[in-house]
Amino acid sequence: MHTLVTKFLRAFEDLDMSRFIACFANDATVFFPIPEPPSRVDGKRAIQSRFEIVFASIRLGAASGPPYHRLIPEDLAVQATSSDSAVVSFHLRNAERTARRTLVLRKEGEQWLIVHLHASNVMVDAG
Repeated sequence: MHTLVTKFLRAFEDLDMSRFIACFANDATVFFPIPEPPSRVDGKRAIQSRFEIVFASIRLGAASGPPYHRLIPEDLAVQATSSDSAVVSFHLRNAERTARRTLVLRKEGEQWLIVHLHASNVMVDAG
């Protein structure tokens, strides 16, 4: 499980779509944070299409190549729900917001995959 989370975050840092999308099950779902569309994204192909837009936006604002940003998970919690499923949650923080992430994982054969990603952000109070 930890290996998958590390692979997922490193692929996101590098904006490496092939490594990133390989972390998802074919039937995966995602809730993106605001300002992304509010409805659930269903299926690996649709998830990839949405993340291609996200990755392109990050690249536009980047000063250099990989890694394009640093993702350091804080308060990482792994809750095994059975021998082949788990919930992983963590925070990603910067000066503007706390990004809350929850991954629902399923073990397929010997490989852990993301079956659901829920992402939400909370703005940091500047006062």
